[in-house]
Amino acid sequence: MRLFLSFFFCLCCSALTGFAQMKVSYSANDTGGVVIHADSRLALVTKSHAPQQRNYIRSTHGFRVQIYSGSDRAKASEIKLDFMRRFPGIRTYMTYVQPQFRVKVGDFATRAEAQKIYQQVSTLYSPCMIVPDIVELTNTQKDD
Repeated sequence: MRLFLSFFFCLCCSALTGFAQMKVSYSANDTGGVVIHADSRLALVTKSHAPQQRNYIRSTHGFRVQIYSGSDRAKASEIKLDFMRRFPGIRTYMTYVQPQFRVKVGDFATRAEAQKIYQQVSTLYSPCMIVPDIVELTNTQKDD
């Protein structure tokens, strides 16, 4: 059985390399540069993935503003809803780490970005603090 699986794997690998072969030719007399002869299906694959690579979300180390920390789930939900009504463009997160519920807001790459929101919400929610967290940052590139 192992012999069959290894034979099948080798067969699949050799078939896949046949589909993706490219021929690159260089010519000293040609002013056009490099001529690439490739399978037409390769262009379809690269075009289908191009829009997905322009806008992506990645997780990284960053900062959030914590606006609630306590054992009352109802109060945590109430504060989260209140924040969502006041600041609809900023994402909110409610987590439970025994024995406390925490409400954190925003996805900021730097502490300076989090400081701007902190100044706005510190008068509304007490105690309020900037905490390091794993955040989701969106990268949007414009088409050239």
